[in-house]
Amino acid sequence: MTRFSWTAVLPVILAFLVPVAAVAALRTGSGEGPPPGADPGPVIRVYRTATGTVTPVPLEDYVAGVVAAEMPANFQLEALKAQAVAARTNAVRALARPGRAPNGADITDDHTRDQAYLSPDDLRHRWGSAFAGKYQRIQQAVRATAGQILVYGGQPIEAAFFSTSNGYTASAREVWGKNLPYLQSVPSPWDAEVAPRFRDTKTVSLQQLADALHLDAVPAATGGSLIQVLDESPTHRIKELRVGDRTLSGNEFRAALGLNSTSFTWTVSKGQVIFQTSGYGHGVGMSQYGAEALARQGKTAEDILQYYYRGTAVVPWSKTPVLAMTGSPHP
Repeated sequence: MTRFSWTAVLPVILAFLVPVAAVAALRTGSGEGPPPGADPGPVIRVYRTATGTVTPVPLEDYVAGVVAAEMPANFQLEALKAQAVAARTNAVRALARPGRAPNGADITDDHTRDQAYLSPDDLRHRWGSAFAGKYQRIQQAVRATAGQILVYGGQPIEAAFFSTSNGYTASAREVWGKNLPYLQSVPSPWDAEVAPRFRDTKTVSLQQLADALHLDAVPAATGGSLIQVLDESPTHRIKELRVGDRTLSGNEFRAALGLNSTSFTWTVSKGQVIFQTSGYGHGVGMSQYGAEALARQGKTAEDILQYYYRGTAVVPWSKTPVLAMTGSPHP
């Protein structure tokens, strides 16, 4: 998922409301379509990373494809509904910045840049004979939240989400260096009860460590100083560390070694480094397994969203001025 500041566009979009005619004109596109009588919403152009092509998809179909790609279909319905609202919010934000993705697309299907997306054909290939039942469940969550997005101060938020917390979510400032009032750290202890990857272990050799970090030499493993933590966040995520002759951010280190999170400890034994991680993902926003745990406790989608995105409200996207920036319908 990418992150975006509204500073540059806010003065302009606040001056407009979504023209009814423009919204109606946007409601064209391809795909399987929502159930009869449902509003498909505006069209969003999705850059398909695997093929380098751009596919126009009606908003609600797109949201179904994101939910299916980002969250297990057997999750509680309220968790799936929360995911649908978050996915739709990010899509509507993307529509306010046409052409920001490759080849004039609005958004990519790369989860490291935006959010994952799978088409119905992709899902048939992935799910096989289980497609009909799983996709129907996803569509149920999308239909139940049709048109709903999250706003803060009247504007769509950056609805960051990730798989599993280490017991706390991280603030946007902690991970990305910017303060967003609705992306603050909150306790999420329930993840440990339901997430299969709450704890994980990964072992690498000292040579693999040196190669992954592009070190000039294989570091010595004696004395407990192989890795020096220079900065750790209040939620026990490593922000900066030093290995050999390199100083890296926790995110850089995690990416280089393929660790599940920046919340980790390690031991060294017989030329190998054994990492123990807690949580999975960047940690900002809604924990998906936390949402699942809360849904099992009887919390609604709105309860879940307002817990992880503090101070936000769920409103119809058509009640916000965000799409006024698009100017004209997509071809």
